[in-house]
Amino acid sequence: MKRAILLVLVLVGRASAEDAWQKDVSADDQKKAEALFAEGNELFARDSHAPALDKYKAAIALWDHPLIRFNIAVTEIRLDRILEAADDLEAALRFGQAPFTRELYQQATDYQKLIGGRVGYLEASCEQAGGSVLLDGKPWFKCADKQKRRVLAGEHVIVAEADGYMPVTRRIVLAGGKTVSQRLVLLPLERVEKLEYPSPRWLPWTVTGVGAATILGGVAFYFVGGAQMDTFDSNYARMCPMGCTDDPATRDRLLAEHDRALLKGRIGLAMEIGGVAIAGAGIVWIILNRPNRVMPISELVPTTGGASVRVSWRF
Repeated sequence: MKRAILLVLVLVGRASAEDAWQKDVSADDQKKAEALFAEGNELFARDSHAPALDKYKAAIALWDHPLIRFNIAVTEIRLDRILEAADDLEAALRFGQAPFTRELYQQATDYQKLIGGRVGYLEASCEQAGGSVLLDGKPWFKCADKQKRRVLAGEHVIVAEADGYMPVTRRIVLAGGKTVSQRLVLLPLERVEKLEYPSPRWLPWTVTGVGAATILGGVAFYFVGGAQMDTFDSNYARMCPMGCTDDPATRDRLLAEHDRALLKGRIGLAMEIGGVAIAGAGIVWIILNRPNRVMPISELVPTTGGASVRVSWRF
């Protein structure tokens, strides 16, 4: 690699005025760029890659020469800055083989193939004006727009969000050298909100209904018992005006009639009290059983060889 760096230095010095990458660059700027480039090469040879990169970038600011770009890319690879290296290799090879020797051009294309297996492209579009798109938790672009970005291969998360709309999440597994496109559609909250009740909605209403029916049943029993008690009073006054001590059979029949009427009245009263308690509990349950608004989660779940869409609700 040190030999490649020295070859590049020689080639920079041999650039001719006809070269496209030399147009509109003064001789003074070329000389300054070559001096910075040489300093960078010395630092690179001592494995001082970060300082060497600073020198190369200072040189490229004066003269955007493909071979300087190539050395920047190689240095960035050493620093594991793969995305920057991919961009700079692309810039270094923008004129094809012309600026390179055959050996250096082969090295450059080999590096490009190597990096190509570690990067890919994500493309996303969002049509909702006022929304925003985030990539791996960082702002990417504003909607409505469509953007494409080179990223490292692996798993990435794209999120689209806007006020009054349900956020959309996409989890993507990107293979090296591939491009994945996503169309992010934001739906209004009122179209996707779901009302979730703590208890089934019919249950407290059913309890209240049972309580009301029990009250009505108790009232019916109470009135039946009252009517029977009135009948007993009438029969007693008619059949035993002086008492029933001389007619045990009549006395026993009237006592049974009295007991039945009294029992029905007591049952009716108990049913009314119980019904009020049940209906009251049902009404309180209805009040407490207020719905919660829950939002569905829409995301692309990574799977082998692709992805599947999953929509669920968060509780």
